Amino acid sequence: MERINALLEKPCFIMDYLPEQVEPDNGGQFFDVEYYLLNSDKHTGLKDRFVAIILKLMCYYHVSILWNGWVDRPSPKMIEEAVCEIMGNHSGTLNVLFVEEDALLVFDWDCLNLSVYNPSEIAQSIMEKIAFSEGLFWRKAAD
Repeated sequence: MERINALLEKPCFIMDYLPEQVEPDNGGQFFDVEYYLLNSDKHTGLKDRFVAIILKLMCYYHVSILWNGWVDRPSPKMIEEAVCEIMGNHSGTLNVLFVEEDALLVFDWDCLNLSVYNPSEIAQSIMEKIAFSEGLFWRKAAD
């Protein structure tokens, strides 16, 4: 957990459903849309995107996940089951550690994005392309 906590203090990038962060008082209906996408049958589309991103990244990087304890080199099926369980239960977090990159991907059930902490420039380039391939935007997180 010390390694995860240290990574959470590093620069963060977002693979997001939206091209920029939405301010709570912008006058739009962000929370209605977010609630609908996360709580209706539409959540399966988001689940598929998030799973595909993690699986694609597993093709490039050695990963370990924190899911009922640490699992080194999880199976693709385990990734899908973890994301599915989190979205189905409307709670939980999946931490995906890129072991040799010293980077961390975080999936929280209540977000329309994936957060990536401390990716190298090369990893950022790959992650941006993968986000785009799944119809998501890549951006630096707001400070």
